[in-house]
Amino acid sequence: MARLARRCRPARPRCFAHPGGRVHSVQNPIDTDIMQTHLAVNLLAKDAIGLVERITRPVAQHKCVLLDTRMVTLGDRFAATMLVGGSWDRLSRLETALRQLAEQHEMNLQMVRTEAPVTQGPQLPYVVDIVGINDPDITHVLAQFFAAQGVNIRDLSTMPYQASGQHTAMLSLRMQVDIPADRRLALFKDAFFDLCDEYNLDATLDPVR
Repeated sequence: MARLARRCRPARPRCFAHPGGRVHSVQNPIDTDIMQTHLAVNLLAKDAIGLVERITRPVAQHKCVLLDTRMVTLGDRFAATMLVGGSWDRLSRLETALRQLAEQHEMNLQMVRTEAPVTQGPQLPYVVDIVGINDPDITHVLAQFFAAQGVNIRDLSTMPYQASGQHTAMLSLRMQVDIPADRRLALFKDAFFDLCDEYNLDATLDPVR
């Protein structure tokens, strides 16, 4: 019975060692102090295996946290956009480390301290999904529409592809937009779908859930 009791003891929370030597429980690995200040980072480099590890290593070493990240291969280049949180002194050390990394590996680097976003009143977050023939003007046409409607585009991604079994160039586009809460949604949706019909686009407009 003693052996069985030992086997049935509740498992302890798993822990991991921080590069600085400190041990953190995985149940609460983020220090709340790191949320004090934000650093926006843009980085462009020749694509290579291991770049993500190389870029994120100094973030962990200086006890900062990635709050938002976009990383993608663009042709033979690798692009990374990061929003990093941390105390002022930790972010200062991170800035120095990233500059050294950029110099060593011939990376294009931009960094700026940033504040919390300023919103103009209550916003309704919506996701836009669009599929259609890859018209070179379509992304600008959609951006122009949302700007005229006073709707902010928070996130945008596009992916060209070939239609299955055909040679038609297609485009898949996704946006996250912020619609002012005082906007009449029925009228806004009518205008949006009229535009999509004009350009023969298959589109959806759904609230973020």
